[in-house]
Amino acid sequence: MGSRLVHVLALSGVTVLGLLVPWLQADAWVHLLETVLGSAAIWRLSVVEQGVVHRLAELAVFAVAGAMLGNAQAFALRRAGLQVPGWVGRTAMAVAVGLVGSRALAVALALAPGTAFIGMGVALGLAQGWLLRREVHGAAVWVAACAVGYGMAGPAADWRDQAWKAAVDLGATWRLSSIVITAQAMTWGALALCTAIGGAFILSSLRAQVLPAPGSRTPGAVGRFAVLGLALPLMVALEARERSPQPLAAPPPRLMQPRPARTWAPGTPDGALSPGCAGRGCGPARTYRNEDAPPPPVVVP
Repeated sequence: MGSRLVHVLALSGVTVLGLLVPWLQADAWVHLLETVLGSAAIWRLSVVEQGVVHRLAELAVFAVAGAMLGNAQAFALRRAGLQVPGWVGRTAMAVAVGLVGSRALAVALALAPGTAFIGMGVALGLAQGWLLRREVHGAAVWVAACAVGYGMAGPAADWRDQAWKAAVDLGATWRLSSIVITAQAMTWGALALCTAIGGAFILSSLRAQVLPAPGSRTPGAVGRFAVLGLALPLMVALEARERSPQPLAAPPPRLMQPRPARTWAPGTPDGALSPGCAGRGCGPARTYRNEDAPPPPVVVP
């Protein structure tokens, strides 16, 4: 019992540390890689192309972060007696595609940014649970633990932003550092707790007889490439839709003003015309001679 508790704590600890260390520098590495890719282009990139380059840089950086997390977890699982081949590759792919794809999908659907972490947790849990099903009874618990543990980063970030804004409005700037520390503790504490619960379940529900291993790793590699082949065009399309300029609205049609009608003005001499005046007593500012008017009668004495 004591050794199992040590293995559970080790799995929880390496999960937090394996994700925390690269996560702190992820934005800086994304910006650096994005700058390198942008400077390597021959022509000037458009707004849509810059967004696509940003997504590709995020994929590369988070794939490396997922590989570091997978190595740390695989080490803890091997110490506990679990040999799970393909754990590192599945973890790297799930972290990169799950997080970046969820971010693009959340922006395209106008959802909260925190939902991206839930998507990453579900993708990571499904990828790792598919491998654990060979060793553990009911690996769905690990999927739920990953979805809740990684997904708590979204609500923690929302609480941090709201508390930060409230503190700034009230002028309590001395609370800002404690707000950041509390949000970080909520994020990593929830991940450690959920990983410990899932780890305790999988280490206590090992199969007595391990299922036969597949004869080749080619199907697994083909499956990973298929997921990347479907996810990359989808994320590029979402990024292009997000950054493409919106079509300009058509201007409203101009109202045609009616032309003033030329009417006979009573009291104007020799049949003069008064434009735009048809009422009694309306004197024209300028009169025009009508050539077609009949001549005045000639009085013969």
